[in-house]
Amino acid sequence: MKILTLILAMTVCACANDDDRKSSAPDVITIGVLPDQNKSDLTRRYAPLMDYLETETGLDIVLSIPSDYEEFLDEFNAGHLQLANFGGMTFIQAEQKSQAVPLVMRDIDLQFTSCYIINASDGRRSVAEFEGEVFSFGPNLSTSGHIMPRYFLITGGIVPERFFSSVQYSSGHDQTAKWVSDEIVAIGVANCDIVQSMFDDGRLSTAKLRILETTPPYPNYVWATQASLDLSLKHLLRDAFLGLDLTNPMHLPLLKAQGAGGYLPAGRDDFEDIRAAVRELASLVQSDPN
Repeated sequence: MKILTLILAMTVCACANDDDRKSSAPDVITIGVLPDQNKSDLTRRYAPLMDYLETETGLDIVLSIPSDYEEFLDEFNAGHLQLANFGGMTFIQAEQKSQAVPLVMRDIDLQFTSCYIINASDGRRSVAEFEGEVFSFGPNLSTSGHIMPRYFLITGGIVPERFFSSVQYSSGHDQTAKWVSDEIVAIGVANCDIVQSMFDDGRLSTAKLRILETTPPYPNYVWATQASLDLSLKHLLRDAFLGLDLTNPMHLPLLKAQGAGGYLPAGRDDFEDIRAAVRELASLVQSDPN
């Protein structure tokens, strides 16, 4: 499998210090977001945040939504994105290749979860009852849609390619939910934050779908900058995020759109659980003759 080869090839190393690259201050800050849903939904979700950051910092800001996770990483590694909202897996890859510097994360991101979703009429009560069914992960490089669910399944005794009759990969969490809703797959796993937001805004119906199980918590999303970005700009952007206040009525809709109660400073150590899971997955793959 492509993703298992990628996991084996990854080196989750201690990366260069933030000062190892020459500092730069671009005229325009291009901000990339992980394409974990369709582009129109992401644009609506992030536009208020971009407006806030532009107003708060005085910077010219451009929002970029790449077509897939691979393009997202390529754009960051090529230096085309100065700030990006990574998932855990894509962050440690950008950290390895480009010394991405963690800036801030939402208050929910240290205790993130993935949800297994099934048809509401299905009476089964656990993933273990879906042996022989068609299953869907999210994108290959998705932390919440693939890497951590795979880790929890395998360490719990379920090897997806052997347990399920077929394992599919969607282009995003919203597509995973649609596949379950349309009965293309019997069960799928997706980002709980996105699943809940889809129930809240009516894109999903509790009459059609239900959450079967939730994974244990793990760290996930993080806003990170290029190592070369001018230190004063890093601080300016960080302080703008940290200034978002749930008690401020002007900030409330923006924070709600981000699924956050606020933002916290982020550090490299916050993602050690993801690195450890990747190392363990790599070890399990290497030890499996099949």
